[in-house]
Amino acid sequence: MNQSERFSDTDLCVKCGLCLPHCPTYSKTLDENESPRGRIALIQGWAQGSLEATPELTRHIDNCLLCRSCEAVCPAYVPYGHLVDRFRSETGEAGKTASTRLKSAGIRRALTNKRASHWVEQLVGKSGALSQGLLRKTGLLRAFGLAEFEAGLPDTSTSLRWNDFYPAQGKNERDGIALFLGCTANLLDAETVASALLVLNRLGVGVRVPHTQACCGALHYHAGDQAPAHALMKRNLAAFDLPDVDTVVTIASGCGAMLRDYPQLESTAPDFAASVKDVSQFLAELSWANEVEFKPLPAKVCVHTPCTLKNVLRAERYGADLLRRIPSLEVAPLPSGQRCCGAAGSYMLEHPEMAQDLRNDVLERVAAVNPDFLATSNPGCALHLRAGLKKKGMGRVEVLHPVTLLARQLIQ
Repeated sequence: MNQSERFSDTDLCVKCGLCLPHCPTYSKTLDENESPRGRIALIQGWAQGSLEATPELTRHIDNCLLCRSCEAVCPAYVPYGHLVDRFRSETGEAGKTASTRLKSAGIRRALTNKRASHWVEQLVGKSGALSQGLLRKTGLLRAFGLAEFEAGLPDTSTSLRWNDFYPAQGKNERDGIALFLGCTANLLDAETVASALLVLNRLGVGVRVPHTQACCGALHYHAGDQAPAHALMKRNLAAFDLPDVDTVVTIASGCGAMLRDYPQLESTAPDFAASVKDVSQFLAELSWANEVEFKPLPAKVCVHTPCTLKNVLRAERYGADLLRRIPSLEVAPLPSGQRCCGAAGSYMLEHPEMAQDLRNDVLERVAAVNPDFLATSNPGCALHLRAGLKKKGMGRVEVLHPVTLLARQLIQ
């Protein structure tokens, strides 16, 4: 199969432009090269041999956040995200500077290699711990251009060791559940993991946590580094191929979106997508016993919906639905038309100007609500938004996962 044939699905795009109002980068630049149909045209021209993969061309593709808002409104069902991933795989990182390539590779290794992850956790430390890690004490994170990352770290510290199985409390209502941790569970999302386990167990759900699971592979795959991405996919498919597991619950919507795409990317996973469910949707669809109650919370929570939760998992309403179970809590979802916050995996570190510009739009809406909490279902979004709130002098607004607020108010 030649290059043009491998990208023949670019022909599905009829250039109607319905995607334009939904594209974050086009809305900021009004440059057709920064729009979904413009990027498809560039990929199409390259695949047909009329355009070279110059740094300028690849830069336009690399500027895409892969929020996939365009896919959600496309009448021709163009597989835009997979086209961009495929292009990046074949062209490498030609449009990136040396420092960006180094930073991107370092992030992937730090989060997905277990030994490297352990050292990063020790060197960075936790904001809520008695002492901070070496990199934070010495200011090296800021020196490495990671001041935003440091500012976005959570303010709580939770146990980093997870058991293989967490039994249901009281009457067992549901078995066959496994929890996907993702590569940020220890560094960014430990309280969310503990909260999910607590609420699931309290609702009569026993939870398996396979110790052989790994990173979902999204960071590698979206960067065009497909070999390690597929290795991670195969490892996870093996880890969750358990005879007593029929549902894989995710706490990070970015991971959930990647797992949901496994069947399209890895031929050994034809039925895996059907088993993947975001934790908020899974909890919302459970039968809740009358004895499950929550302490009142006279506060206001603003609910942010990550792009992956809205555009891929199509589960945007469940977080707000769950939080409405807490008495006295005022729940204020952001408008459904709100664009990407700019986090997008490692995008916030590789494209800081665009990422912060997009984040400002989201935080303007948050400031208008003036909440006590900002709930979001993806750790990358949480880190990015937390850093932005601190930058704007709104650090009093706590950023957390919906299930964490639910767990804190749960009456034991």
